[in-house]
Amino acid sequence: MATTALQSTAVAEFDALRREATKLERHLEDRVARYQQLAQRLTTQENGYPFNAPRSTRSSLLDAAENGALSGATSPVPSASEEESALSMDISRTISAMSDLVNSRMHPAAERTGRNQHVQLVKRYREILFDCTADYKKTSAAVARKREVMELFGKSREGKKEAGEDPEMEQLLRERNAIGNSMRTATNVLGQAEEIRADLRHQGSNLRGVAGRVQAIAGNVPGLNMLVDAIRRKRSRDDMVVSGVIVICILFTIWYIFIA
Repeated sequence: MATTALQSTAVAEFDALRREATKLERHLEDRVARYQQLAQRLTTQENGYPFNAPRSTRSSLLDAAENGALSGATSPVPSASEEESALSMDISRTISAMSDLVNSRMHPAAERTGRNQHVQLVKRYREILFDCTADYKKTSAAVARKREVMELFGKSREGKKEAGEDPEMEQLLRERNAIGNSMRTATNVLGQAEEIRADLRHQGSNLRGVAGRVQAIAGNVPGLNMLVDAIRRKRSRDDMVVSGVIVICILFTIWYIFIA
């Protein structure tokens, strides 16, 4: 009865955590999608506007007209850089919160419920978290490259050599691409290591349960040894009785043949 109550409590706790994880999942996917749209706009800027310049008034009015929010007065429009920074911070906070929820709270709760579907659900949330994190980091790296390229172009326009003819800038861009590739590779390796760590923890808990059962069996071994020793002693006595009967029969036969 007590075990059933504990399991019901664990299931209720896991359901509450699952609802919270679903909210974080939807929020994270929405923010990553918005961040990708913003990055696409930033990486395809036209007319040579600087990366951190605010969008033009005409563009703002068009956006307001398309959204049906055009009014007599216009409010200041945040720059693309500010919007990108705010989205990046929101996504980072959401990733951290979801990672803590899934790995530190949902996984132990799933083990307490003892249900395989809960363990599989935790694995699914980890895969979603890994995919969203990888998409965000990939997009963030593209935005960072765009920012650096535009900063280098800006310096070139101020009186330096042209961008396509500046070997120092080309070298910097090549190094930046190499670092970006290394970071992406490291991110993939870390994600795989996190999955392996979770699997090892699950296997460790299973092995600890097996060790407990083995210890219980080992505690019963002395009783089994005593039973085996008793059986061995009884068999020895039976062997001695049978041997004595055989010797008596042989002696009687010899006496009957040669003496009687």
